[in-house]
Amino acid sequence: MTRFLPRTLFGQTSLALSIAMILFLVLVVGVTLRYILLPVAERSTEDLAALMVLSAQTWAELPPATRRDFERELQNSHQLYLTAAEEENSPRLNGSAAPYIVLLKDALERRLQKKVPAGTLANQSGWYWFDIPMAGRALRIGFAGSRLAGRAPTAVLIIFVIGALFILLTSSLLVQQLTKPLARLANSVEQVGAGRFPSPIPEQGPREIATLATGFNQMVGKLKRLMASRTVLLAGMSHDMRTPLTHLSLVAEMLPDDMDTQLRQQMQRDLDEMNGLITQVMELSRGLDQQDMACCEFPRFLQDLIADYQRSPVDIMLTSEGVCALRLSTTALRRILTNLLDNAIRYGEGRPIALDVHCGRQRVRITLSDQGPGIPPALRDKVFEPFYRIEESRSRNTGGSGLGLAIVSQLAEVNHWKVTLEQNQAGGTDAILEIPRSDTSLCP
Repeated sequence: MTRFLPRTLFGQTSLALSIAMILFLVLVVGVTLRYILLPVAERSTEDLAALMVLSAQTWAELPPATRRDFERELQNSHQLYLTAAEEENSPRLNGSAAPYIVLLKDALERRLQKKVPAGTLANQSGWYWFDIPMAGRALRIGFAGSRLAGRAPTAVLIIFVIGALFILLTSSLLVQQLTKPLARLANSVEQVGAGRFPSPIPEQGPREIATLATGFNQMVGKLKRLMASRTVLLAGMSHDMRTPLTHLSLVAEMLPDDMDTQLRQQMQRDLDEMNGLITQVMELSRGLDQQDMACCEFPRFLQDLIADYQRSPVDIMLTSEGVCALRLSTTALRRILTNLLDNAIRYGEGRPIALDVHCGRQRVRITLSDQGPGIPPALRDKVFEPFYRIEESRSRNTGGSGLGLAIVSQLAEVNHWKVTLEQNQAGGTDAILEIPRSDTSLCP
């Protein structure tokens, strides 16, 4: 049942208010019918029943010669038609009889203390007749159905329809005014969750919403300052750390020639690894920054990327389904694919790596497949966390720093891309990057 309900706050609130107000309108209409219109109809039928009984009594007491004149006067003054009843053809009520006729029949029976046949005749549609027993005979009194074209039911229907439309319109406008700031706030929260800092939202509206907007803007401001401070701090640390590393590199170069060659090479590898680690930390700190956009053509971009790995001992095979071009951050895409390729080379046990790009109507799908040992399903999300490594020894011989996939995750999230890890048929890992295609991502 809940799946048919609106998912937005605007839809749910509008629906709840509309149902409540329409139920209240139904209650008002019901009370009006029961305590206003019904008593009025009962008094009206009592008056008409009295007139009909009096007319029948008068007609029965008049001399036969004057009864015709009395019938004409009754027609002209009260639109009532009186005639002698035919016992073999009595009027009958049907299911579509107007409530007024039923009330009038009950009023006549209360006055006469007898059953009164009432309803329509088969040969006279649109007329209502009542056989009133009088002076040992039955007199038939009737009137045209057009006489019952009362305005009360029509007025009630008009009130109900117009009231329902007014309630729906008013509820929608009211709820829209209340939920519009919340919708802006929700959109801004999504942007913060995606790693972007939105523009300040207007601090207006009801006091509670304005206070919430003020608090949110202050929080975003603090986050901006925090991220700026983090970047400055890491940049300063990087500069301060690279200065002594540069000195150490110079010292290593100036060591005597008769020094152990293996020890010299080991020192240089350590220095290079420390420089690489500092570079990755800086990339991670800048992961939330928006990148410059450019037109990227597939599969040409991947061909240029593979060309950078010509000296790699691992074969990289490229397959393509279709040709397409998207406007995106080529810097972020190159960093993501480079990190994924480096991981595939590191853990692929020297076996060939397959790189496939599929240009679909809704998204571009890039799949990088290795033939390594694979990643357990329970760890496929954790490997995107900073400094997390499946191999816990932290040995540089068995893995990297644990920042490569964290950088991949942050860059993909900032650009609204999706990165997933799956097991392929060879037992290795498929790293899948999905880039949505939209009107804003098309190249001019």
